[in-house]
Amino acid sequence: MEGSAILNVDEDTHHLEKDDSVYVPPNSKQFIENTGSGNLRFLCIVEPAWKAENEVLLE
Repeated sequence: MEGSAILNVDEDTHHLEKDDSVYVPPNSKQFIENTGSGNLRFLCIVEPAWKAENEVLLE
């Protein structure tokens, strides 16, 4: 919705800008990285439902 980012989905890398979208298959491993100088705002719609025990935070 705002900013620029790199979205990694399994072995694929997507360079995203404002208003881009990407389909992320269920149960895939993914992470997003803000590559812009400002805030990154994005929307995730997930199916199956997100579960806290399946999340791993990377720093």
